[in-house]
Amino acid sequence: MIARRLALLGTFSAAVTLTIAQQSPRAQVESAQNACAPSFHEDSIFVNGFIFKTFQQLTPTQMYSCIEIVQSGRVVFRRTEDGGEFILGQKAQPEFGIPGITQGTDVTGRGHPDMIVSYYSGGGHCCTSVLLFELEPNLSLLSKLEVGDSDISHFERDLPHAGYRFITWDEPFAYWHTSFAESPMPKLILKPVSDEKVGLSFKLDLKEMRRKPPSDREWTNNYLAHAKSAFAPHGPVDGEYPSSDLWKPMLDWIYGGQADWAWKLVDAAWPTDRPGKDQFLKEFCGQLAQSPYWLELRLQVGRPPASCATGIADSDTKQH
Repeated sequence: MIARRLALLGTFSAAVTLTIAQQSPRAQVESAQNACAPSFHEDSIFVNGFIFKTFQQLTPTQMYSCIEIVQSGRVVFRRTEDGGEFILGQKAQPEFGIPGITQGTDVTGRGHPDMIVSYYSGGGHCCTSVLLFELEPNLSLLSKLEVGDSDISHFERDLPHAGYRFITWDEPFAYWHTSFAESPMPKLILKPVSDEKVGLSFKLDLKEMRRKPPSDREWTNNYLAHAKSAFAPHGPVDGEYPSSDLWKPMLDWIYGGQADWAWKLVDAAWPTDRPGKDQFLKEFCGQLAQSPYWLELRLQVGRPPASCATGIADSDTKQH
């Protein structure tokens, strides 16, 4: 289980017009504007002719965070948020496998320097956004990746392709029939894709996410043994379904492009005298279809059991 703060995931990856954020309601505007006052300054980084500045204002009843970008003494970008904090750059955190990235590194492959800024909203079960700025030929906010509770999401070198990729975790199963701490969150590998009409977007790199099939020993001693333990008396949290020891490896196989192993696992682990398998698969696959990456992930389910296909169809109907 990864170390992380608390929330849920989605992604917005279209190019974003450069604007100055406005706050509401009106009663908050004056205080929010003051959040960028020099007395609340926290951090600054100079990169490629721009100064990125962060601020944090505390009042008896409110907290505001602000980011400013200054060029030649003029503020060219400002955004204020109600609470939380802005963090400049991607600093190395070896304990979480996060590499440091030099400011101005081209992480998109577009041939221009970039700047990474993170915003953490604070509070229980919420939320991290990663803002990606392109500094040339003009300053632009290329992308805003909403990574929810996955606050250790990060860019890293994509060695096979000599570029960079974005690592995060998917969260549609947070609290699904289990505690948050036991909620499976499959790893995602996103690659930046640049298009002249759409701008920059991030797509799943399904090839890099693909897992190898298990050996016979891995299957018996690891996957099957853990999946069967999900049915132990102490396993279920809500008394209805087995514990996440069953559906965590199922998700790993599905996201890894080996869904047949997921369906094989549930068939092999589910006790023959225990009812409810079809209902479990229906709800499990309906929950899976709520992932913000579902349009790409649905290619990964392979040939699902009939009850799973029903859950997917029901979810598609509700969303449309």
